[in-house]
Amino acid sequence: MVELDRIIEKYINFEKNVRMMMDTLCARHCAHCDKVCCRQDFCWETIESPFLTLLREKYPPPTTYSTEAGWLTETGCALCIGRAPVCYEYLCPTILASRETKFDRYMIKVLAALTTHIGKNALGSQHLVEILIREDLQRIKLSRFEKRLNEAQDAFIAVAAYLKKKSFEHTFIPVLAKIIPNDRNGFSQRTQTLRTL
Repeated sequence: MVELDRIIEKYINFEKNVRMMMDTLCARHCAHCDKVCCRQDFCWETIESPFLTLLREKYPPPTTYSTEAGWLTETGCALCIGRAPVCYEYLCPTILASRETKFDRYMIKVLAALTTHIGKNALGSQHLVEILIREDLQRIKLSRFEKRLNEAQDAFIAVAAYLKKKSFEHTFIPVLAKIIPNDRNGFSQRTQTLRTL
């Protein structure tokens, strides 16, 4: 349990960073949007999932869960930690259209997929948030969990560096491709060019 607690603390710190960066990129769009994408049925995953519940117990939200609105309040999501991966992964057309280039869109998609990546195949083929029995968290492959967390951290650093400088280092290519293979998004030509620089 000590090792799991250590990795969970590492995950919590990582999620904080992802949330802050997503807020920086998306909040100005979300604040003025009249098509609320957050729904109670999406929030329900945070109640069902022992992993997300564990995170919420460590960092309790300032409000209680609502059967009508989930965690959504007048000022946005009440959860600072322990959001379902889908909450990060969903990028509406407005947010995607606000990105200047196809590569900018790829980078924000990578950022949005980081928490999903960490939980893949945590217990067999089950994602970490799909494990529904709390005791089963003791059975997850901690080495895989930490490996994916480290991969996500490396990708986060690459995305942050790109967003800050609008420049791209060729060493980022394999790091980002572990999260979302760049050939799925039409960047094969660009990455081939970058490799030769």
